[in-house]
Amino acid sequence: MRILHTSDLHLGRSLYGARRDAAFEKLLQWLLDVVREHSVECLIAAGDIFDNATPSHAAQNLYYDFLSALRLQTGCRHIVITGGNHDSPSFLNAPQKLLSSMGVIVVGEALSDPAREAFLLRDAAGRPEAAAAAVPFLREADIRKSIEHESDEEREQRVVEGTRRHYEQAVAGALALREQAGAPDIPLIATGHLFAANCSCGTEERSLYIGSLGQIPADVFPREIDYLALGHLHRAQCLAGDPARRYAGSPLALDFGERGRRSVVLVDLRKAGQAPDITLIDVPAFDRLEQVSGTAEQVIARLEALAAENAPMYCEVIHDQGSWAPRLAEACRSAVAGSPVELVRIMSRAVIQNRIDARDRISDVHALTPEAMFALKLDRTPDLSQRDREELTRAYNTVLFEIRSEAAADDAPQEGSSQAPARPQASHPHQS
Repeated sequence: MRILHTSDLHLGRSLYGARRDAAFEKLLQWLLDVVREHSVECLIAAGDIFDNATPSHAAQNLYYDFLSALRLQTGCRHIVITGGNHDSPSFLNAPQKLLSSMGVIVVGEALSDPAREAFLLRDAAGRPEAAAAAVPFLREADIRKSIEHESDEEREQRVVEGTRRHYEQAVAGALALREQAGAPDIPLIATGHLFAANCSCGTEERSLYIGSLGQIPADVFPREIDYLALGHLHRAQCLAGDPARRYAGSPLALDFGERGRRSVVLVDLRKAGQAPDITLIDVPAFDRLEQVSGTAEQVIARLEALAAENAPMYCEVIHDQGSWAPRLAEACRSAVAGSPVELVRIMSRAVIQNRIDARDRISDVHALTPEAMFALKLDRTPDLSQRDREELTRAYNTVLFEIRSEAAADDAPQEGSSQAPARPQASHPHQS
């Protein structure tokens, strides 16, 4: 069975206010071409399908057009979609019954019985060809109960153990489906959207670090899993050096710090217990991101050179050398005036540390993330020890994580409600 593994599409994501709908559309068309060219039988998108819990109509149209084209224009039999921390569980789950009739499995949130996240995938003749444990992003409330006066270490350990139990039960459900179908030798696939220990993250994922949600060890995942398709970290990488347990990474650079090689994973599975064949397919850049840094003079010279290329691009300017440069933002805009270079961010570290004029203030306010603003506050707080700084930063990141997860968590349907996700019935050809 041939799988294409991707994750962290973040449909609808803007770049400091600049819309990238065209780039997302080109990316999805490219994925369709890859599915056709490589005869992919199962597409896995491991979380963060959308950038936020209330995606725009443009982002929704891209998503549904893509799913429709996968079913109508390719030979892809199975599509497995799991929710990420950016996704709204109820939004993903809303069309679940309709999509299941098209061979699209959607698990937008963790279920109270993890075994219900298990599915059986069948070939064109109806024979079982793989079992899947489609595990979405696990929020703390899904895997542990809050205990009064527990220490940070106790909390972290309970998160790890709760994650372990969830995967054990989901995989046990997949193994049971495999045995019931009389196909014990078919491979077992599992998904995840989490922050595993000893993996490399970017600025955005680091800001989401909270307790053991950033320290899930590799031994949490049952050994029966033949391929583990992970999402959440935007950098493609293996888990604990195992090529069959890996992050696909985001296929589109979502900020200037993510420029560089992007890829999706082509996986050929044979039998249970056999190592799959792994091939990375490089993703083209569908728009151009340029980062310019240095002194004011170096920044202006580089911008003029980029403008002379007369090519569309998004540009970030970071003035990080030299003293405060008055009217830097105005000079940058003048340097690219009349060209297709779009300045989306102008940041002067000297300006942040001193004073900025009214026009530059707009640019630099956008440049200040909540984390950066809090760090500045700590820098300007006298008599603050390093230990106090670390504890305050940890507490602040915890609050940020809860706030950023609130929208998706609040609109998640309660089990038993009319919007709760329903598992496809056994009569469905893709289900046991």
